[in-house]
Amino acid sequence: MQKDNSHSAVDLPPLPILLAPAGSPDALAAACAGGADAVYLGGKQFGARQFAANFSDEELVQAVRYAHLRGVLVYVTVNTLVAEREMEDALRYLLFLSSIGVDAVLIQDTGLLSCAKNYIPDLVLHASTQMGIHNVPGALYAAKNGCSRIVLARELTGEEIEEISDALSGYPVDLEVFAHGALCYAYSGRCLLSSLVGGRSGNRGMCAQPCRKNYKIIEGSFDHYGRTDNTHMTRKAGYLLSTRDLSLYPVLDRIVRLPIAALKIEGRMRSPAYVAIVTSIYRKALDAIRTGTFQPNPEDIADLAIAFSRGFTTGYISGLKYSEVMGRSYPGNQGYYTGSVLPSGGRVVKLKLVSEIFPRKGDGLVFRSEEWEEGYVLADEPVIHDGIAEFKVPFSVRPDAGVYITSRRELERKVRSILSDPDKRYNGLLTLSCSVEFSPAGEIFVAGTVKDMKGTWHRFEYTSRETASKAKTRPLTKEQIREQLVKTGGTLFSFSEIRIFGEEGWFAPMSVLNALRREILLAAEDAITLSWHKNTKQVSQVSDPPSKLSFNTDTINSAQGKREPCLAVLVSSISELNAARENGADRVYLALNDSPDNISCLSQNPHNTGIMVPGIIRQKEMDVFVSRLKQYASLGIRHILVDSVGIGEYIPGIDPAFSVSSYYGLPVTNAATMRALHNFEFCTLSPELSGQEISDILIANKTGPLPAICCQGLIEAAVTEDNLCKYAGISEGTGIALKDEKNYSFPVWCDESGRSHIMNSSEHSLITEYPWLYESGIRWFIVDARGRGEKYTGEMTRTWKRRMMPHLSAEEESRMKDAIIHMSYGGITRSGFKRGLS
Repeated sequence: MQKDNSHSAVDLPPLPILLAPAGSPDALAAACAGGADAVYLGGKQFGARQFAANFSDEELVQAVRYAHLRGVLVYVTVNTLVAEREMEDALRYLLFLSSIGVDAVLIQDTGLLSCAKNYIPDLVLHASTQMGIHNVPGALYAAKNGCSRIVLARELTGEEIEEISDALSGYPVDLEVFAHGALCYAYSGRCLLSSLVGGRSGNRGMCAQPCRKNYKIIEGSFDHYGRTDNTHMTRKAGYLLSTRDLSLYPVLDRIVRLPIAALKIEGRMRSPAYVAIVTSIYRKALDAIRTGTFQPNPEDIADLAIAFSRGFTTGYISGLKYSEVMGRSYPGNQGYYTGSVLPSGGRVVKLKLVSEIFPRKGDGLVFRSEEWEEGYVLADEPVIHDGIAEFKVPFSVRPDAGVYITSRRELERKVRSILSDPDKRYNGLLTLSCSVEFSPAGEIFVAGTVKDMKGTWHRFEYTSRETASKAKTRPLTKEQIREQLVKTGGTLFSFSEIRIFGEEGWFAPMSVLNALRREILLAAEDAITLSWHKNTKQVSQVSDPPSKLSFNTDTINSAQGKREPCLAVLVSSISELNAARENGADRVYLALNDSPDNISCLSQNPHNTGIMVPGIIRQKEMDVFVSRLKQYASLGIRHILVDSVGIGEYIPGIDPAFSVSSYYGLPVTNAATMRALHNFEFCTLSPELSGQEISDILIANKTGPLPAICCQGLIEAAVTEDNLCKYAGISEGTGIALKDEKNYSFPVWCDESGRSHIMNSSEHSLITEYPWLYESGIRWFIVDARGRGEKYTGEMTRTWKRRMMPHLSAEEESRMKDAIIHMSYGGITRSGFKRGLS
């Protein structure tokens, strides 16, 4: 995006709403106080931030009430993968959220999305960024399946967002993007790194952030099993997978011209102070953009960095490349970079400033070089001259050290100002008009209307618990009663009119009138908040279907029971393909990305040949992708293996003869997802599933596609726009791997688009589990041999084909396992087979 300051407020499209994080009730209050139009928060289950405080069910009820009274929308995250046994609870949870009036629910799981659309049609659904939507087919799938908003992948450019928006013009759906906060290293929803390394799944809200750790890039030759051998050299070292934090503040006036409906601030794990200051700065910026007066404020930029920053980037959305998004030098909070230390000697620091923001008395400073760090609270005001700040510190400072402001008293005062009176911006904005009638018996009847923050009027009426009595000496006048009732200072309410009716001569102590005022305000609150709730009849109409999902004790369906097991092998070259065919593979899928120019040989045996398409296909790559598929179709190839649901639905439109199946990049963790993919030939179950969770799906899968499982190969831990091969200057034809602090080696391959694919450090193998998997109902077994060479492909195919024969002796099974370990990369693991989704 090119900078353009020529626009005025007149030619602005409608501004996107500001969406702030609320990881706790205090953070919710901070978000509202800061000026959020909407908040997103999670309950105690099914949310992608399980280490945030989050909200109990009762707290959710109160949170919705609190936000709605202030005109703030509430979105609840249910954006994790759902296991089969959790599906009924997940649906009942969605029913609960619908009943309390949440404005939308964010969803990742394809099966849950399908069930929610069918069973709870009134519930507003948003496609979470965990769905990884990054192209038009993915967006169309979400739009056609009930989503009214799509939270796009962070990797998209402004041009891609515009193209996706144009494609959605006929659907009642809008787009949301991230504006500020942490960036994931890999495409969200496709990252298994935390799960594979430490058993904490990002798809279950428990990411341990292994991308913030130290790594080395090592290079070596490939051995005959496609492994990077031990004769390697280190190319790069450091926090190689750590990204900077996103901040669109400096370019916000350009970003709001994109076709987006919501700007999201990341940070449900952040403090209320962080939420308050970041939300307030973006609120101020959006308000200034609306009036045509926005100019990036250096003080605001500094405040954002001091609040929390790993170094800021305006990200892919502004047109930056991966090298400008990465922050490989330091993975933690840096604060605001104010300059570097000049040689001076002694303990007098001469700081060469890089901006007009300089250290002040009371600031917390950190001095940091590559191998040294020291903190200090500045005791005196520095002396500033010619762009250099001078001040004393009680230790020696290394020349060229960077100096960062990590705390500032003025910022703390701003935060206190926001949080000390969180309703300052809302006080008196709810307008009340009511009548109060006193009966001859002293009963008090109240009826009125209240206008909410959106300008909608709501009626209420009730009989007060308070009563009046006949005055013995000095009865209250209507003016005295009215004067006492209108004292709503410090609340959200103000009275436009109070009418007093009934016989004269009443008396009521001030405590009764004060209680009456509190009752009126509470009745007005109820009138507003209950208008957002679904009525009991609506909820009861959709509360029965989930009970029909209960487990039954049938085993595999008849279609599965009649089939012999099939072995599919994934390859990335013609030589690997031939090796798989010659050693008994029932079907071979050739990776599309690395397909050779000369593919005519595939036409010799197309019926058991398929094409595996990439999990990430950016919109700019779609034309080439379609052209290649048509080329394969002309050779008679009909089997397509996909890694995303949108592409899976899109492919039959290219050629109706294509038969589509899914790999584990399209995560299947419940039978509802399989039913949603009913047009597929088979679906590969997630490698994060336990044996019990696999069994639950197979029992429940009565009408869906055939189940498949990756039984052998390296599991993809992450796919990222970061081109590690280019960054490290790796020679073509050599192997590259990431080595972590524990000396585990994660092989990496970079595809033709420049994306890096990081594989697990140990090879996934379910060789000992095969008999149980077959008896349970698995009929497709997949060996992933991509990039491992023809020797590995041939021997592994032959081994697994033999393993699938009946009546093997224990001795032969043991020899097969030993052979697999001998060929494997880093030994073998069963991935999630024992622990399951965690």
